[in-house]
Amino acid sequence: MSNAIKRVRVSGKSFTDESGKPFVPFGINMVCKDKERNYIGDYSEADFRYLREKGFNLIRLGLQWAACEPVPGEYSSEYFEAMDKIIEMAAKEDIPVFLDMHQDLYGVKFEDGAPLWATIDEGYDHVRTKLWSESYLVSPAVQAAFDNFWADAKAPDGTGVRSHFINLWKYIAKRYADNPYVVAYDVLNEPFPGSAGVKVAMILSEFAGESGDLSVLSDEGAITELIGRILPVTKKFEEETLNPFYDQIARAVRSVDPETVFLFESNYFANAGIPSFVRPALDESGNVIKNQAYAPHGYDILVDTEEYEQGGFERVDLIFGSLLSKAASLDVPCFIGEWGCYPNASKAQKEQALHLLNTFKKAGVGQTYFDYSHIHDGGIIKVFESFRSKNL
Repeated sequence: MSNAIKRVRVSGKSFTDESGKPFVPFGINMVCKDKERNYIGDYSEADFRYLREKGFNLIRLGLQWAACEPVPGEYSSEYFEAMDKIIEMAAKEDIPVFLDMHQDLYGVKFEDGAPLWATIDEGYDHVRTKLWSESYLVSPAVQAAFDNFWADAKAPDGTGVRSHFINLWKYIAKRYADNPYVVAYDVLNEPFPGSAGVKVAMILSEFAGESGDLSVLSDEGAITELIGRILPVTKKFEEETLNPFYDQIARAVRSVDPETVFLFESNYFANAGIPSFVRPALDESGNVIKNQAYAPHGYDILVDTEEYEQGGFERVDLIFGSLLSKAASLDVPCFIGEWGCYPNASKAQKEQALHLLNTFKKAGVGQTYFDYSHIHDGGIIKVFESFRSKNL
């Protein structure tokens, strides 16, 4: 069992550092999605020194299942040793990290995440879309892969793919239980409900009409109507599938690591303001497992589209209003695990970013911006500097 004194810990509905002082996450995502690099970020000591100088105090470090477990049941020492070196560079600058098992469109067959051996798509076609994230809604292959993950369909070695995933997290938790700078485990990025997404796609297509133009959702009334129609789909997924999954994986983690914070996210559609029904993970007796926190994601619904540069506050106020309302209802700490994504921030986007930082501050929650690649050349660092200069 771990004897590590973690650099960040849970205290009621807040975080503290190892001395008991309040800790508010002011962090950033560092997620390498480059297959050619085996998903190992090209980070240097200078990067972490820069982050410390700019006031960042937490890193969400992305892992990739395909790199962690290239063969069923076999974990890559080379990959984890590379992650160890990144964690050591962060620790040298006194910046703790939390580990994020990242995925986009389920796995490497479609984008990034799960290995090929864990991708059971039943031979369905993968539909690629101009806006990459729309493939969640229209790709039968992606949806089948998620369905089979949630159903624990058997991998080539006869063990279920979901079981493999849980065993991997048990390995990770045991590896980092005694590392004081590994402070949390974000076990699955943006869980997606699989073929239930078809229902959501149908609802969205009705709103977009023949043109397929979702800019109509700039109107708050339209967004509210949309949320009401999607909610039954996502509620069923979270209550019947996602919450039991979190119970199972948290119990596995806690069997080897009692201290490191267990993070749970909402489902993928909560990113756009759909109210969430996730809850903290429970042990076998139905009691809330200790040391948990809620780490939802939120993005302007126009993210990655040409309309995104328009910025604005109404859409993000609705989205983060939903997320923060959920956070207030839970008896665990919260911080926003992903938000922003302004690689070449327009003036309106910078205004939106500053507005959101102030929103998080008012709500008493921290954040980890997505992602590190934007802050040197995209101009968004100026927003962080402005916010910190007024809130130190």
